[in-house]
Amino acid sequence: MPLSDREQQILQEIEDQLYEQDPEFARGVSSTTLQVHLLRNVRRGIAAFLAGFGVLVIFFFQTELIIGIAAFLLMLAGAVYTYDNVRKIGSEQLRVLREQAPLSDLVTRLRSRIRDMGNRDGS
Repeated sequence: MPLSDREQQILQEIEDQLYEQDPEFARGVSSTTLQVHLLRNVRRGIAAFLAGFGVLVIFFFQTELIIGIAAFLLMLAGAVYTYDNVRKIGSEQLRVLREQAPLSDLVTRLRSRIRDMGNRDGS
């Protein structure tokens, strides 16, 4: 349902006041999209999973049950958080983000080098 003219005017006044009071915050909020926010959450989930894995390695040296349980729970929470945010992004948007990622060029070059090495060995 579209906003009425009065509601649009009120919203514009609030936006103008925000830009006047805190322009840096207003620019940050206006430049952050849902995809950027979800991608940031995916990175946090992966970091939590990796931190849990690191704690799990410590568990093997310390053999304290509480450390193992904490590691498992941290890994599980990171995996669930990541999965939930990836699901929200959607497969099509994820494909677009993957193509725009700076690592995609590196992966493409590595694949072509491996393919070239296989062709030279097979020749």
